[in-house]
Amino acid sequence: MPNLSIIPAQAVMDPDLSHTQLRVLCAIGMHTNRLGGGVWTSLNTLADEAGVSRKTVQRSCEELVARGYLRITERPGTTHLYEVVLDPGQNPSHLGDLGVGSSGRPGGQVIAVTPKRPKRTTPPNVFSAEEQEVVDALWKTYPKRPEPPPFIPVRKAVVDLLRAGTSGERLIRAAHRYATHCQLNHTEPQYVKSLHRFLTDGAWEVYDVKTVHGRTREEWARSGQDVLEFDRLREEAR
Repeated sequence: MPNLSIIPAQAVMDPDLSHTQLRVLCAIGMHTNRLGGGVWTSLNTLADEAGVSRKTVQRSCEELVARGYLRITERPGTTHLYEVVLDPGQNPSHLGDLGVGSSGRPGGQVIAVTPKRPKRTTPPNVFSAEEQEVVDALWKTYPKRPEPPPFIPVRKAVVDLLRAGTSGERLIRAAHRYATHCQLNHTEPQYVKSLHRFLTDGAWEVYDVKTVHGRTREEWARSGQDVLEFDRLREEAR
């Protein structure tokens, strides 16, 4: 069992958060990476660690999401991905209105300011629903590895490509063709390229196959035609 649990201090001081909900958040926090993500622990494991039932874990997670302490990415057919929100939002300071300095009190004395109670709102996402749909489609399409890919870096790589002008259809098509390639070649899971590298090192472009005159590059090669001519025509069509 891990020695530490990573959760936001604001959750510990939140009087509206029940002890059970805090225990569930702590159980999730035992499995996070240093950014708060990378948790794919099962409900049974979280229930055992928090000392509650599966249903209680689910209800607690719903409340933690609503209060902005947790994000959940559903993955049909496998465990969900959990991300502890380490910075649910800075509390507004009113010290300037009171005429005090940055230290909190004239003369440089430091005082502790009790944090305000967090509102029951979910922090706005930094990505759109369309971008999330592409991320979800890639999770389902990409060939599986022994360990799940890191969610936060992968999501960032997808969003960066989309905002740079790459269409989601191209990324999904490339992932599907790579999955087919691995299946036909009986590629062992440990030799599957990580999804993050697939997106960031340009490997996806190799599998972003387009047809020229109705045929793929492989079909050109099998018919004895010059594949360099295929590449030239495909580039012109981009």
